[in-house]
Amino acid sequence: MNMKQVDNVSNLKLLEILNRLDFFKQFSLDDRHALLEDKLQVFFCKKGFRVFREGEIDATFYLVLSGRVRIVQRKLNRTLGEVKAGQFLGEGAFITQGPRSASGVALEDTLLLRIDIEALRSLAPAIREKLKDAIIAGMAKRIGELNERLQSVL
Repeated sequence: MNMKQVDNVSNLKLLEILNRLDFFKQFSLDDRHALLEDKLQVFFCKKGFRVFREGEIDATFYLVLSGRVRIVQRKLNRTLGEVKAGQFLGEGAFITQGPRSASGVALEDTLLLRIDIEALRSLAPAIREKLKDAIIAGMAKRIGELNERLQSVL
C-alpha cells in the first residue's frame, strides 16, 4: 500500500477545495491559481497508510485537503494529535530539514497537498511569503491550543 500522486483531479476541483480552507484565506484567487500551476503535488493515501515515519529525514510538508491523519510517536507509544482538512503536518522536518519527530498515519482515505523545499523555492516570492505566513499562523494556533491543554491539566 502506498501513496499515489493524483493527476486526474482538475485544477477547478482543487481550487474549490483550496477556497474552503482557512489556510488559504490570505491568498488571492490569482495566488491560488499560481499555486496550482506550480510544482505542488496532490497525493491520495488509503486509511492506515503511514504518510511519513518517525526518524526519517524528509523535508516535506503536507496540507490535509480532505481526510484525517494521526500523529504518533512510536518510540514513546503515544498519540500526539490528529490533523484534519485545512491543517498541516510535517512542518518541523520541513523547517529544520532534520529527522521527523513523529509518524503520520491516515485515519481515513486522505487527500494531501505535498510541498517540498524545491517547490517552495520555485514559487513567486509574494506567494512564498504568504505560504510561510500561513505556516507560522498555523503553528502559533497549535501552540495556543497546546497551552490551553496544559492549563487545563495543571
